[in-house]
Amino acid sequence: MQRVTSGWSVGMAVALLAGCASHGTLPPRRPTLDVAKSTQEANQAYAAGDMRHAAELYATIVDAQPDDADAWFRLGNARFRLQQPDEAVVAYGRAIQLRPGYPQAEYNLGVVRLKQAQAAMIASAQAGKPGDTLRRDSARIAQRLARVADDVGTRGKGEGGAPPFIVEPDDRP
Repeated sequence: MQRVTSGWSVGMAVALLAGCASHGTLPPRRPTLDVAKSTQEANQAYAAGDMRHAAELYATIVDAQPDDADAWFRLGNARFRLQQPDEAVVAYGRAIQLRPGYPQAEYNLGVVRLKQAQAAMIASAQAGKPGDTLRRDSARIAQRLARVADDVGTRGKGEGGAPPFIVEPDDRP
């Protein structure tokens, strides 16, 4: 009796699912992405300074082609410029994972982490009590990191100063 009941249950479940599928309750299929066109549009948005749109497009591209190191790199740049450092770190990390030794991605990852370290030291200094050695040490480290950022900024991108500059896809190390 138990086999008949479980067989009937399975049959009924299959019939119900088939009925749902025929009534359009399944999610619609995503249209295929024209990656070349989307990449061109993303690059144009990035060049025009529309980082939000560029990031959205690069995210769509990496969803369609998750093994595209250059798309991950460009997504990292857009996210950095949107002041989303954690997301930029993830994107640069994925680019490096896909292409070990990717010099531009390694450089930009370092720049983002430098900025994160500086922000953490500033926050530590601000949280400390006046006269506290931790506050003083945090402020000193933040100042040193700012000087490092000045050196990074002299890579031909300007006269230095925070924020340090990331490299772009066509920059050569």
